[in-house]
Amino acid sequence: MKYILLLVLIFGNLFVYSQTLFTYGKYGVDKNEFVKAFEKSPVNTKNKQKALEDYLQLFINYKLKVQAAYDEQLNEQNNIAIENKNYRNQIADAVINEEADIKGLTKEAFERTQKDILAAQVFVSFGKDSANAYKQIQQAYHQLQLGISFNAVSQVFSSDEDVKNSNSIIGYITAFTLPYDIENMIYQLKPGSFSAIYKGKYGYHIFKNINERSGIGKRRVTQILFAYPPNATETDKKKTKQLADSVYKKIISGTLFEELAIQFNASKSNDNRLLPDIGIGEYNKDFEDKVFGLEHLGEVTPPFETAYGYHILKLISIIPVEKKMNDALAASLKQKIETSDRMNVAKKQLLRKWLVTTECKEADFNETELWQYTQASVNEQKFNSSTINDSTILFSFPKKKITVTDWLNALRGKLIEKNTTDYYANLFNDFLFSSVSNYYKDHLEEYSKQMREQLKEFTDANLLFAVMDKHVWSKANDDSILLKDFYQTHINQYQWQQGFSAIVINSKTKETALEIIKNLQKNIKYWRNIISNYGSSAFADSGRFEDNQSPVRQKIEKRIGFISTPEKNTTDNNYVSLMVTQIHDSKEQKTFAEAKNAVINDYQQQLEEKWIVELKKKYPVIINQAVWKTVK
Repeated sequence: MKYILLLVLIFGNLFVYSQTLFTYGKYGVDKNEFVKAFEKSPVNTKNKQKALEDYLQLFINYKLKVQAAYDEQLNEQNNIAIENKNYRNQIADAVINEEADIKGLTKEAFERTQKDILAAQVFVSFGKDSANAYKQIQQAYHQLQLGISFNAVSQVFSSDEDVKNSNSIIGYITAFTLPYDIENMIYQLKPGSFSAIYKGKYGYHIFKNINERSGIGKRRVTQILFAYPPNATETDKKKTKQLADSVYKKIISGTLFEELAIQFNASKSNDNRLLPDIGIGEYNKDFEDKVFGLEHLGEVTPPFETAYGYHILKLISIIPVEKKMNDALAASLKQKIETSDRMNVAKKQLLRKWLVTTECKEADFNETELWQYTQASVNEQKFNSSTINDSTILFSFPKKKITVTDWLNALRGKLIEKNTTDYYANLFNDFLFSSVSNYYKDHLEEYSKQMREQLKEFTDANLLFAVMDKHVWSKANDDSILLKDFYQTHINQYQWQQGFSAIVINSKTKETALEIIKNLQKNIKYWRNIISNYGSSAFADSGRFEDNQSPVRQKIEKRIGFISTPEKNTTDNNYVSLMVTQIHDSKEQKTFAEAKNAVINDYQQQLEEKWIVELKKKYPVIINQAVWKTVK
């Protein structure tokens, strides 16, 4: 007897330690799962213990129903599979973005909008000799270190005439103006300092922070554009300038800008006159300088030339930078981040972690032959290789192998600019990152507890709906004979209480409501015809209401002809009023048609209760009282 008691105590303690709150059949539910679900549910916590007890029964019933759905293989239904797949893709992106610290990126972007940086650069393009380009940028960097002025160095070494002509100045930048890695480099510089050599897509750069200012936000302007005709000659340009000057004289003489815009704009579309809100770094620097040179609302620029023709701008509004983060701004920044290179850069920083997590293994292949095989395939030529073919494995994951065919498919549609080893190696690195990212996303529930929980929660909710529809809702709605039998059996439950009948009027304005009431008072018999005269601006219906179910908030006088004052409906902003047409002073039996919704609801409840009894027989429920006592 001693040994039996000891075993009971041992296993009893293990059971408590495992924290299994209850079992149903061969399945168990952990205490933490229950508590987490309870805390997410809107329950009255004034008496928490009672709320917990009530919720436990609801949660048990929920688990029984969902398990029944799985056992009936409802999760394999096509519509549920499609919904789960779509939802999975949505939350996978959200989970990965969170892992890539989208909150931190949002905070960083907001902080960078608070200041604009005037940036300059030395730029040496790769040209035909990238080695010589690197030698040139090194010499430029050395001269900057010696203290030679940035612009002087740029004038000597920059290979782009536009850079030289602009005195090396890029212009003011803010968050999202330049590619993220360049933005990072510039925002890390102190005013007056220059960066290390940066290798870009087309050449080498050195950037300088010339100075900083507080963020100046955006401007909204309208314009008159005197566009050059196609293949404009100097004579055409001169005539365009003369026209622009004559219009400007009319503006400063008092003629309305808007009237002249309609008359002279190259396009008569209003969209062409009112430009999208203009921020830093979005337009040509000269154009941007004109926009931000406007300081007072209504101020107009003299005509100025761009490649498109001559412009006259008028300042409509100044949109300052938001000084405090709010939900709308955070959402806007987050959307920008998700569609910009910022997110891709952040994800690439996770590559090393993902390589380990996904157990990615690189195969042993000859790189030189792979690049040769690739070049031949790109040129639609044959290349005989002893080690490389379309099915050669390049790297693999536990549940997928990546082959040369996958690599070549990824290159399709891309403009192959060079056939050098470095060029293909860079493309291959991008391919590796894309492959690892896709595999990680496709198998995210294997790596992320958050993903698993969210996906299961959504799937279970879908299955609950499907199984309830199968066993309760459809049965109650579809079987009219059983519904009528239920009604007859419980007929005394369906009684009209004391109340009134009325015509309820909904109208878009209070004035319309008062006008309708006035017309109804003259001839209530033809109320439908009266309402029809108001089209979509008003509608009405008649109905019977119990005293505690009035469709209006004000007190109803129980007399025929009583009309309530129109009151604004908070749900749709329509005005609601009613006219009493009949008084009901005693209880009356509801017909089946009148009681049908209540009958369906009661019948569904009966079906569900019977079904729960059956489920508890199929999946016997045992509550672990020792663990339950620890739930608070």
